[in-house]
Amino acid sequence: MNFPRVTIQIVIWNSLKFLPDCLTSIFSQTYRDFQVLVIDNESQDGAVKFLKANYPEVTVFQNNKNLGFAKAHNQGIKLLNSPYILVCNPDIILESDWLEIIMNKADAPASTQPRFAARRGGEPVNEQFGALGGKVLKMKIINKEINDIEKLNIIDSCGLKIFKSHRVVELGAGKASDKFINEQEVFGHSGALVLYNRRALEDCLVKTQDHPQGEYFDEDFFCYKEDVDLAWRLQLNGWKSLLIPEATAYHIRTMSGSERKGIRKIMENKKNQSNFAKYYSYRNHFFVILKNEFSANLIKYLPQILWYELKKFIYILIFEWSNLRAVGSLFHLMPKMLRKRKLILNRAKVNFNYIRKWIN
Repeated sequence: MNFPRVTIQIVIWNSLKFLPDCLTSIFSQTYRDFQVLVIDNESQDGAVKFLKANYPEVTVFQNNKNLGFAKAHNQGIKLLNSPYILVCNPDIILESDWLEIIMNKADAPASTQPRFAARRGGEPVNEQFGALGGKVLKMKIINKEINDIEKLNIIDSCGLKIFKSHRVVELGAGKASDKFINEQEVFGHSGALVLYNRRALEDCLVKTQDHPQGEYFDEDFFCYKEDVDLAWRLQLNGWKSLLIPEATAYHIRTMSGSERKGIRKIMENKKNQSNFAKYYSYRNHFFVILKNEFSANLIKYLPQILWYELKKFIYILIFEWSNLRAVGSLFHLMPKMLRKRKLILNRAKVNFNYIRKWIN
């Protein structure tokens, strides 16, 4: 069976209010060799009924419970066999040429693609890009009753950035839209909108006794940070990620991101999170580091990591002690994460110095 070149994959959970704008932007794309797959995590807002009535060309896969972002996207990746998978949040709106710009670069011969890694102290294992993304700008709802939105000239994400504390943030978040105007290699991309090369995903597949079919996104994460985890594995396996700023999209983000350092800003952002988000974000941050970082880098950056984590922990003890249950879950899943760490690092195709180039 011949599949379209791209599967645009959207996981929804009570996301009806976002779907009309998102799907209108998708079906307005100048690049047409795609199919749309929606994985529904037991929505109760009529989203599936809306899709079947208005978008019969969309394939809908329904789960009988909320399986989370990671497992639902894994279902979709295994269900349809397109060479490229565009992971797209329902609260995204694409400019009409977004997919054309991205696919022109994705399909370019490897010999014509820029060799950014050569300037970073080592050649990549693979010449093709494992992940590609554009400049994502912020968008906000200005009238909830009619779902009226306003597009902002403020960056939501231009990729992922790692600090020495191993805190990972959205690159460029909060900056003016005229920043980051040149193509550049980045550590990875936000899971809100990213095009993956299927060959890269298969190369990063982690098979364990609990998941013999393998995981692309780590299903133990459920949601939050699974995009960072996958970005790290792509880097470990030598697959580059490219930012193409000319490709523009807009995102309604419920959790504000910023590159600004400091525990005060971090906690300001945490106040806008639900307890659900705080729990998974806090826990999964540790899992990302535990699974993917080389021991040599953990030792080198241990003072910065410990200082950052100590400040967060003190804040939780004082203001969010109910989220200490994340610590219990952390220790419960630790043995499983250590087994995954062994599998991931044993087959890594780059060394600790290559990853260290990305740490700011």
